Amino acid sequence: MTERARSTRSSSAAPGQAQDDHSAVVDRIDQATPATGRLRLAAGIAGVGALLVGLGAALGVAAGQDAPPAYTSWPLLVLLTLLPPAVAAGLLARGHARTSAAVLAASALFAPGRILVDLQVAVDSSRAGTPELTRQHSLAPLHPTAGLWLLVAGWLAVLAAGVLAAALAGERAEPTEGFDASDDDRRKQGRLAGLLFVGLLAGAGLLGPSFASTDPYLLGVGPLDSPATALVGGLLLAVAAPLGLALAASAGEPAARRGWLLGVAAGLAGVTVPPIVAGVTVAGLDVTWGPLTALAVAVVLAVLSGVVGRTEPASADGETRRDAAVSLPGQSRSQLAAGVLGLLAALAALGGGLGPQLDVPVGLAAPDDYAARLLGPAAGVLVALSLPLLFRGAAAAVRPAFLVALAVLPLAAGGQLDAAITATQFGAIQPGLGVWSTVLALVLGVAAACCAGLAGAAEREEVDLTGITPRLDFAAPAFAAALFTIGAFGLPTLRAPGYVAPGLWSDFRTASWGMLLALVTVLVALALGTVSRPPRAAALLLGAAAVLLVRALEAPLTSARTPGSSVGPGTWLALAAVAALVVSAVLAARRSTSATRGA
Repeated sequence: MTERARSTRSSSAAPGQAQDDHSAVVDRIDQATPATGRLRLAAGIAGVGALLVGLGAALGVAAGQDAPPAYTSWPLLVLLTLLPPAVAAGLLARGHARTSAAVLAASALFAPGRILVDLQVAVDSSRAGTPELTRQHSLAPLHPTAGLWLLVAGWLAVLAAGVLAAALAGERAEPTEGFDASDDDRRKQGRLAGLLFVGLLAGAGLLGPSFASTDPYLLGVGPLDSPATALVGGLLLAVAAPLGLALAASAGEPAARRGWLLGVAAGLAGVTVPPIVAGVTVAGLDVTWGPLTALAVAVVLAVLSGVVGRTEPASADGETRRDAAVSLPGQSRSQLAAGVLGLLAALAALGGGLGPQLDVPVGLAAPDDYAARLLGPAAGVLVALSLPLLFRGAAAAVRPAFLVALAVLPLAAGGQLDAAITATQFGAIQPGLGVWSTVLALVLGVAAACCAGLAGAAEREEVDLTGITPRLDFAAPAFAAALFTIGAFGLPTLRAPGYVAPGLWSDFRTASWGMLLALVTVLVALALGTVSRPPRAAALLLGAAAVLLVRALEAPLTSARTPGSSVGPGTWLALAAVAALVVSAVLAARRSTSATRGA
């Protein structure tokens, strides 16, 4: 059957079939686009940029003392920077011009942030947290060398290649007859919600410290604690992932959408892999949760790109090829994956609480880590909410609660990691198996959150949300729950003479990051509950109640850490928040029941 005949048949098909024909036409446009020459030039420029980045790192970026990179990083930097243009060139050779253009455009989103972060070496090398470029051994000032400017020139070339390719990545072919624009807009809304959630997870990871350090000349701080140049660069890197995924969600063609996902995944890998390698291989440095979280998101995006924008071959009777991923992966599959990952995260969290926290020299007794006891209840919450996700009949109803309740992982892990980081400042003490098991639980939790978020986006693609308006039927208990939640995380759960608990307003430490993430998660769940369908609103609120319940258990589980301890106001406020959230959930569920009876 000819292409003209296929197009004619699609004009009389159902809207969904017409949209599949539209995607197939786009694939053919990709193979015949006249802009392939421009894309070859863009890929070549990006490849030259990758070589300049590696050459700059190999030559050294600073002079004035012996301050080489903490490890031989230039081959890794070349490989990571060369990955997007290599993928783009391969896609272009196979005729996928739009996908190739989107890969280059998405990876270029990270270039401005990389430039500013690297330029911190020239501004104040003692505050540059880039061990892959330089590691000082004294406070003597360093001076930028030609290697730094080659590095910057490389990133500018990557940025120029992305700008050159961006125009084609954003183009949209003329729709075929029968294409349903309103259905496409509704699908975009669902994709945008799911991918933005995933992007914000990656952005949160990039805002955390890139590595932990016991070296006084190499500070392991995040962008928010850095000087102006590195601060702005770090913020640009954190914004790049959600921006790229927002563009992916709004892309008119599945082929371009696939490229945006691949490009963002490659960009995240380029930012996160060098500090992870430094934390693993360099003495005095350790891996932190931030790069691992962002890298886990990159893996999810790379896997997701494998089913986005592909087309199946024509059937034996010559029917038009069907797009394999006009929408996100199926809701059922995503929920099943979230459930499996949630169970694995719970198992890893349990191992983190029961395993040895520190590896101490022979003859020294390992101290008790009371903070790790909170991982047990966190694992129990995850098991209770992960199991229903394995069954199709219950998965959709439980999924919102599961997604919110995943915040118990950083909440419970924060205290344990805080104690481990403090203890490992003494060179002879290293993190134990329990700490690494907790880190694994956090990574699995991020992957589970991505799958659950994508399942929710897939569900919203199939549901008409235009008639949903903000509801005030449980506004009073929800507002009270918000106030109680702020107090529960802002005030200590335990009081004792000489004991200073990690806080949000003062004494901000590693444990405070988990508290902050849990607080933001609960407040977002409360806000979403007012504009969600009643069953989903009730699930969101119950998931938030589970997070506050784990917070309330901190005092009874860890009170033995210091003599003379007593329950602090944070515990009582957490219990009050649990009660208010349960009342709000009951009111939302009653409205759902009333609506069902009325129908």
